[in-house]
Amino acid sequence: MTSVARATQTVATEYNGWCNRETWVINHWLNGDECYYHELCAIVRNFEKDEQAEELEQYVRWLVDTDERIGITGDLLTTSLGRVNWYEIVEANQE
Repeated sequence: MTSVARATQTVATEYNGWCNRETWVINHWLNGDECYYHELCAIVRNFEKDEQAEELEQYVRWLVDTDERIGITGDLLTTSLGRVNWYEIVEANQE
């Protein structure tokens, strides 16, 4: 891969200082909604560091599952959640 292609790939995936837009969006919602923020804080406070990212992912996937989206919308949501860097979100939200 040439350096131009590598630079283009990096620019296309990073977003607002986060590894990608999906991670930024999830963090934005977790910090921008009081209910989600309290759950984020509870996960960071009540779980060991190596468990926090997994618990956070399970929580967000539960939120998506309760919405019961099917078809293309559900597929896109599932795909997007697979790109989220849950560890990056946990690290950015340590107390």
